[in-house]
Amino acid sequence: MIKGLPEKIVSGATKLSSQKAIRACVRSSPSKSLCVIIGLLLIIVAAPERIAAQYTDRAAIKDLGGPQEFARRRADLLNQLKTGYVVLFARNLIPEATHYREDNDFYYFTGLADPGAIMLSDASNGTTLIFEPQQDQPTTMIYGANLLSLTPSEREALGFKTVFPLQDFDLRLSELMGVGSSTEVWMRLGFPDKADGARMEVGRDHAWLFSHPYYNAALPADLAPARLLAQRYPMARIRDLTAIVDRMRNIKTSTEIAVLRRNGKLSADGVRDAIAHARPGMYQYEIEAIGTFNFIKSGAQGVAYPAIVSSGRDINTWHYFSNRNLIEANQLVVFDYAASLDHETMDITRTFNISGKFTPEQAKWYAVDLEAQKACINLLRPGKTYEEAADAAKSIYEKAGIAKQWMGFPGHFVGLATHDVMLPQGPVRPGQVVTVEPIIEFPDQQMHFRVEDTVLVTENGPEVLSSAVPKEIREIEALVGSAH
Repeated sequence: MIKGLPEKIVSGATKLSSQKAIRACVRSSPSKSLCVIIGLLLIIVAAPERIAAQYTDRAAIKDLGGPQEFARRRADLLNQLKTGYVVLFARNLIPEATHYREDNDFYYFTGLADPGAIMLSDASNGTTLIFEPQQDQPTTMIYGANLLSLTPSEREALGFKTVFPLQDFDLRLSELMGVGSSTEVWMRLGFPDKADGARMEVGRDHAWLFSHPYYNAALPADLAPARLLAQRYPMARIRDLTAIVDRMRNIKTSTEIAVLRRNGKLSADGVRDAIAHARPGMYQYEIEAIGTFNFIKSGAQGVAYPAIVSSGRDINTWHYFSNRNLIEANQLVVFDYAASLDHETMDITRTFNISGKFTPEQAKWYAVDLEAQKACINLLRPGKTYEEAADAAKSIYEKAGIAKQWMGFPGHFVGLATHDVMLPQGPVRPGQVVTVEPIIEFPDQQMHFRVEDTVLVTENGPEVLSSAVPKEIREIEALVGSAH
């Protein structure tokens, strides 16, 4: 017995919940901190049910087609490779003060969200093994079980029969390298991407790291596994998987499209409600808060990127994230925000006058921006190219006398990342999801206009997933402040 622990707490451990045990201890012991520790121990010793994994989202897996859909993706990938082994790594770092979100490529082929996990697939026979950090019982009870800590039937329900401790990975890989007929190892050698950043943007983050005299690192953590594996297994022929994965991710599956449609609607509802509550004298963060509330209330697991609520002197900072300033009467507001649902993102922007009425000069340039956006969207259909769509928007700029502001195709692909893999160029293909967001701005007048929608390319033409947010001048003016 622990010294100072009332005997009735120990004897009743299997009958009391941890909260009841703590309360009983407090009544019988002068040390409240000791009682809290005791309660945690009782959870570990006496909990009658297994705690489910908290990061792997079973509902999201179901929405995306179930374990069989992720197995189909793996089979498609392995069929393209034909020989060799695929190795993908989960993230091994839980982000600060936000929900854990798995590495996009690892998630795309597994549906799992388990920090530190590794996927090993054999192209010759189509099998996949998962390796996971081995958890002790306190870790499982406090943080939830990872795949390895689940029962065999629970693992199989998530689509994986064979799961090994992480320390077995090198044993298995050395066996394959020693006796296997192929020593090809396919890995992502390119940069990872993230919810709010493309591969090239993660590369830019690395460049910032390299340039700092005290935070400089020889190799970023997300690139280290490929280098370390090549050093440990010099006989391996390391091949880059990035381009193949990107081609697969660029064309959305039917279940991804269903999720993206849902996300388009819930993100648009959140943006629309935030604009409806906007009024002079609000702080930028109040508009952000209304949007966030709506996203989470509607079931989103998080946001696709930090909210941009820019106004006044902030409005010409394209990715302004601070959102701490007061919005004064008649100022323009650029509100760029959307949700992340089932690991699929969205991207929506609306520009409006906080007082609900554009000035004549503001209305003039808003109309040009909207006309350019519509012209581009209209050509996002099979048989056209992204260059043709861009030229349609560019012609509007030229007609308005602002050709120098044109910067190329006004958007990016959307999917697991807001700035998703590949660039919009060449033929427009069904299943692609892309934003259209032409920008017109005059910094000397604190004016910035951006109307952005996320568009699904279908066989029949463009489908605007974010259409629930109005954008015609009179409609957006009527929406501002209408909830008050």
